[in-house]
Amino acid sequence: MTAKFADLLTPQASGVYLAPPDLAALRQAVDDAGLAWFGVDLAHVADKNSLLVACSRDLGFPQTFGGNWDALADCLQDFSWRDAPGYVINLTQVAAMARAAPQEFQLLLDILMDAATYWEKRGSVFMALVDHQTGGLAGL
Repeated sequence: MTAKFADLLTPQASGVYLAPPDLAALRQAVDDAGLAWFGVDLAHVADKNSLLVACSRDLGFPQTFGGNWDALADCLQDFSWRDAPGYVINLTQVAAMARAAPQEFQLLLDILMDAATYWEKRGSVFMALVDHQTGGLAGL
């Protein structure tokens, strides 16, 4: 495993973070650890509905995904369709969505943090990496 990120890929380090500018070494460490890596592209997301569609598509949610905040939280605390010792979600192109729908973006971050706490308590890694090109967004 890439030594630079070995300490980061533990259940105790689960959380929501700004993504490093160069993801290659982290991605390699995630692969070496056998963790699941997901990329969620928010480039064309401007509201709750398009956000939930992007999450469902890019995280491979089951057909039964309910398309609401509770269903998102449930799926992020399940992943039964993708068994792995841990999960890393890389959110890209977040700035436009965060500006267009700041309350929804904050709620997304809260749900991701709740999922990180859930997985940490169960001894699994869960990280959400938010695109480092946030355009001056506060709160991270």
